[in-house]
Amino acid sequence: MKLEFAQIRNFRMLTEMDIDFEDVLSLVIGKNNSGKTSFLSILQKFLSENKPEFAFEDFSIKAQETILALEGGVKPPEDYTELALSLKLYIAYEETDNLGDAAALLLDLDNSKHGLVVLFEYVLTYEKYQKLVTDYASYTAKGINRDFSYYISNNINQYFSVRVKALECGNETNFKIVSGDIVRSVISMQTIGAKRDVDNEQGHSNALSLLAGKYYNASVSSEEEFPELQKQLQDTDESLSEIYEKLFEPVVKEIAEMSYNPNEAELSVLSTLSEKKIFQDNTTVKYKHENTMLPEDYNGLGYLNLFAIIFNLRIKLDQLSKKNRTDENPTPLNLLFIEEPEAHTHPQMQYIFITNIKRILKQHSATSGKDFSLQTIISTHSSHIVSQCDFNDIKYFYRESTVSVKSRSLKKLYSKMVTAQDAPTKAEQERSYRFVKQYVTLNRAELFFANKAILIEGDTERMLLSAMMKKLDAEKTGATKYEPLLSQNISIIEVGAYSHIFAVFLGFLGIKTLIITDLDCAKLGENGRQCKCRFSDGTTTTNASIKFFTQLEKLDEIVDLSAKPITFSYDSATAKWNADSDGQLRLLFQKEEGGYQARSFEDAFINNNLQFIVDNIDNFTSLKNKDILQTTPPDYYEIAARCIDSKTSFALDILLYGGENNEGWTTPQYIKEGLEWLAQ
Repeated sequence: MKLEFAQIRNFRMLTEMDIDFEDVLSLVIGKNNSGKTSFLSILQKFLSENKPEFAFEDFSIKAQETILALEGGVKPPEDYTELALSLKLYIAYEETDNLGDAAALLLDLDNSKHGLVVLFEYVLTYEKYQKLVTDYASYTAKGINRDFSYYISNNINQYFSVRVKALECGNETNFKIVSGDIVRSVISMQTIGAKRDVDNEQGHSNALSLLAGKYYNASVSSEEEFPELQKQLQDTDESLSEIYEKLFEPVVKEIAEMSYNPNEAELSVLSTLSEKKIFQDNTTVKYKHENTMLPEDYNGLGYLNLFAIIFNLRIKLDQLSKKNRTDENPTPLNLLFIEEPEAHTHPQMQYIFITNIKRILKQHSATSGKDFSLQTIISTHSSHIVSQCDFNDIKYFYRESTVSVKSRSLKKLYSKMVTAQDAPTKAEQERSYRFVKQYVTLNRAELFFANKAILIEGDTERMLLSAMMKKLDAEKTGATKYEPLLSQNISIIEVGAYSHIFAVFLGFLGIKTLIITDLDCAKLGENGRQCKCRFSDGTTTTNASIKFFTQLEKLDEIVDLSAKPITFSYDSATAKWNADSDGQLRLLFQKEEGGYQARSFEDAFINNNLQFIVDNIDNFTSLKNKDILQTTPPDYYEIAARCIDSKTSFALDILLYGGENNEGWTTPQYIKEGLEWLAQ
C-alpha cells in the first residue's frame, strides 16, 4: 500500500497545495518560509494518535477572511458552504495487499479499482455556524467590547471540529464518516524533527545516552531476547541484595522495634534490576579518540546531529514495524518524515547521509521480519543534499504569492521539456533535458533555494558581476524602495550561450531571472556559413538564446526590440515564454552607447572604459597588440578581438587595478539596467 497523492486546502500558506509521493523517498525542498514545516505540521496533526488541535491562525489568509465575514445574521442552509481546512490522501493498494482494517475505508466492491481516498477536515458545520453567530450576538449583548476576530480566535475549537471521511475512489461525492482510529489502523506516521536536542555548549549533553535507552525500548520485544543479559542481572541482583541487607539493617531493625507486631513489620530491601531501567538511567555513550574514551558532548554538533538521526531513525523504524510487539503487525501504510537532516553538518556529512539513506531504509524493511511497507519524506534546504539525490524524487515548494505556496514534482519536468514527436527534435529535447538535470543537480542545486537568478555567458561576466552589483548598491545607497543586490538571495549561473536550454526549468522554478548574453552579430561568409563580424556588417545573430526568446533572426529587428526591456512570463500549460512587460524573466544583450553598438561584453566594456584601460596599459598583462589601443578613433571591435589575450586575465586586471571600490571603471549600461530591474 502506497501514498500516491495529497491535497491540502486552507492551511496556513498551503491554500491549494497538491503534492505527489514517490514509492521509497520523496525529497521536499524549497527556500526558507516556503511551507515545508507547515506541510509536516498538517500531516502530524491529522495522523498522530492525539486529537488534533488547530488555531485560528492555522487557516489561510483567505479562509480567515471568509470566517470573519460570517459575523451577522444566519444564512439559510442552502446558502451556506461548509468552511474547512483539510488534508485529502489518495492511497493505492495491490490485489495482494491484506486490506484488513482498510476494508472499512472501501465504499464499493469494484475489483478494477485499487485506491482509497481519505479526507480529514477541521470544519465548521451548519449547526455549529448557527451556534457561533448566536453565541457571539449574546456575547456582545453583555456589553463586552470585543470584536468577532477576537471571539473566534479564542473560541475556535468550540465551533470547528475534526471530521474524517472515506470517499469512494472515482466518485468522491459518495462518502461515509469514519473514526480517526480506523484511519490510524491503516496509516502510521513517525517524525524525526529538526530539533534533535543535541547540545555541547555547556559540556553536559547526554542526548545520545537517552536515545540509547529509547532504542532498547523500541527494539527489544521481550526480556528473553538476550538471556546473557538476564543472567548478568540476576547475579547482580543477588550480590546487591546481600549488600542492601547490611546497609539497611539499622533501619529495618528500628522499624521492627517500633511496630506493634514485629513479626509483621519485618522488611527486606532487595535489588530488582530491569533491562529497561538499566538502559534508561545507566547508559552512557562515549566515543573513541585515539586511545581515549571521551564523553559524547566532546563531539562537534555535526557528529552529534548525525548520531542522533541514526539513533532516531532506528527507533522510529522499529516503532513503525512494531519490532518489539511480536503479536502485532505493522499498519499497511507507514510514513517516516525526516526534517532538515543537514542541521549543524558540513557538506561531506550531508553527501554521506543522502547517499546512504535509501540503503538503510531498504535494509531495515528487509530485516524487520514482517510485511512492512515504508515511504520516507525528507525536507531540506541544503543544496548539498539535493546534489546527491535522485532528480525525480524532488518535490519543489515555491511561493506563488506572499500568501500561497505551491508544489511541483521534478519528475514532471521531462514531459514539459520533451514534447516533440519527430525523432530528431525529440532526441535533441531529451539531450537538453539530461543536460539540465545533470548540470543543476551536480553544479547548481542552489538554484532551488534562490529568490532570483542571473544566467551569464562566461568567465568575464562571472568574475565582474558581483563587483558590478556592489557598485550599483553603493550608487543606490539611501534610495527608497531599493534592496541591495548583494543582500538578496541571488544565484549566479554560468551557462555559456545555452540559457535557452534552461528556459522550461526556469519557468518550472518560477523565480525572477535575468539572462545576460551577447548579441553575437554575424554575416554570411564566403564559405556559405555564418561568421562573426562587427555590428555594422551583421545581418543576423548566432546566439541561440536570443533567437529562442525573441523568435527573431534579423539583426536590425532584434536590436530594435531592445529599445524597451525584453521581458517574458511563463505559461505553465504550454511550457512557453510569452512577451510580457510585467514578466519575471528579462533578456539582456548589448545596446548602443556613445554611438557604438557592441556585439560582446568585452567591446561593450572597452567602449565604456577605454581611458581606464589606457591608463593601466602597462599593468594589464591580459593585453597584447597594445598599439591598437592608441588608434584614433578607437575601434572597440578590433580592440576586443585582437588585444585581449585572455578573457579571464582581463577580468582579473579590471578588478586588480580598478580601485578599492572599483571606482576606476563603469558598468555597461545594458547590464546596469538589467541589475536595476532585478533589484526591484
